[in-house]
Amino acid sequence: MKISYQVADESLGEKLFPNEEKIAFETADTIEKDLRKQYQTGTVKRDVHAKLTGLVKAEFIVNQDIPAPFSHGIFVPGKIYQAYIRYSNGSALPNRSDKKPDGRGMAIKLLNVPGVKVLDNAKEASTQDFVMQNHTAFFTSNPDTYLAVMKRINGNIFDKLSLPFVLGLRGLMLASKFNGGKITNPLQIRYNSISPYQLGTGVNKIAVKFCVKPAYAHTDFSPQKADDNFLRAAMQNTLNKEDVIFKFYLQPKTFNDMSVEDYTVEWNEQQAPLYEVATIRIPKQNFQTQELDDLGENLSFNPWHTLAEHRPLGCLNRVRKIVYERISRVRRELNKTPTQEP
Repeated sequence: MKISYQVADESLGEKLFPNEEKIAFETADTIEKDLRKQYQTGTVKRDVHAKLTGLVKAEFIVNQDIPAPFSHGIFVPGKIYQAYIRYSNGSALPNRSDKKPDGRGMAIKLLNVPGVKVLDNAKEASTQDFVMQNHTAFFTSNPDTYLAVMKRINGNIFDKLSLPFVLGLRGLMLASKFNGGKITNPLQIRYNSISPYQLGTGVNKIAVKFCVKPAYAHTDFSPQKADDNFLRAAMQNTLNKEDVIFKFYLQPKTFNDMSVEDYTVEWNEQQAPLYEVATIRIPKQNFQTQELDDLGENLSFNPWHTLAEHRPLGCLNRVRKIVYERISRVRRELNKTPTQEP
């Protein structure tokens, strides 16, 4: 089934870029071509966030006293959802060392979520996904630039040398920050949606961003002799000893000049404060099992696995709608695995 391109909602500040739909499909073509070239044998990994740090079981508990303006979609006061959370490194290289700078991801999949979903080929799915990174801004907000980067990032030496000129100085600085961080434990840092999302439908809909933060401040020391997979060991060491608690926050858009299209600019939290709406509890567990590793590899985490009340907003989310579905389909084809939603 061909995935329909998302119509922009001008009432929420969305605006299509010139030739945006064409660029989206060309971006999907480019990434598919690179994947097929990279993985001529073996298991085809994701095009980004290829390295699984760990898939854990969790609970997502909506606050009983959530304010009425935020009580839309999954945010039913007191509702408890079972969930899977996938932690990952951002690189396309599945064997990249944890010691190297990289972006880090946290993707949440809520289970048994009733209601019709947005994706054309998954309307009856019973899951809701939230996809986050450990940064607050992306390196571009322009689909043209994103496509140009995708065409060059896996190209020859001359393609790669041209990337700074494609990104420009500000884009290069943002990209360096986006991919340049080091952490000691994925369970101890903040994660952000980066892009905005719809909350609610009809006359009550608003634009929000979301983030999760550890409930308790704690930072592991960098291990003296860290191996290439030390983040996985750090997660397991934590979950051997205690439950891990995150708080889930919404950040409503408060001013018209807060763009839903420009992901390179974060929303100032003094002007647009965070509101705590849910708790994530990751119970003590051993997640280093073949079953969970296989599930973490095969599950698809997609911001478009969603109720209409939480629809992704902005140009690159519209592009991601096409790209994520394409890459998921290509991986299933080459890996000979069925669509897998719990």
